[in-house]
Amino acid sequence: MRRRPGGGRSVGGMDDKYDWGPLELLVLTYPAERLVDGAAATLEHLTGAPGVRVVDALVVRSGEAGAATAVELADLPGLRGLAADYASSGLVSEDDLPEIASVVPPGADALAVLVEHTWIAGLSDRAAGLEGSVVAAVRIPSAHAAEALAGD
Repeated sequence: MRRRPGGGRSVGGMDDKYDWGPLELLVLTYPAERLVDGAAATLEHLTGAPGVRVVDALVVRSGEAGAATAVELADLPGLRGLAADYASSGLVSEDDLPEIASVVPPGADALAVLVEHTWIAGLSDRAAGLEGSVVAAVRIPSAHAAEALAGD
C-alpha cells in the first residue's frame, strides 16, 4: 500500500489527520464472469458491517497471458453506480498490483478492498483514559488457530 506524505485529507467523506484505526487489505477472488456480482456483494456487506469502513477498492483483472491490470470501480459496467459510494483514497493503486496479483490464482479476477477497523477507536480511547495504549494489532488467519488447537 502506497504511503502518502503530508497532512490530512478527505477519505470517504471524512476529513481526518490519519487518525484511523488499523487498516487491512482484503483480496477476494472470483471467476471473471462473476466479478461484478462478487464485488457488489462484498462492498454491500462491508458497508453494512459494524466496526469497519471501506477506505479504498480496486479491481484486478487477469489478462490472457496471465498479466494483471488494475481497474477502478467506475470503469467497470455494473459497478459504476457503486463507485460513487466508495470514494477512492488512492491508498490502493496500480503500484500495489504486483503484490495483489501474486495472490490471485490464474484465470481469476479480484477485488482488493482496504478497510479500516473503526471498532478499535473505542478501545483505544478507553485505554488512553487509563494511560494505556493499543500497541499492536496482529492478524492471525483462522486456519493457523485451528491448526494450533488441533495440535498440528
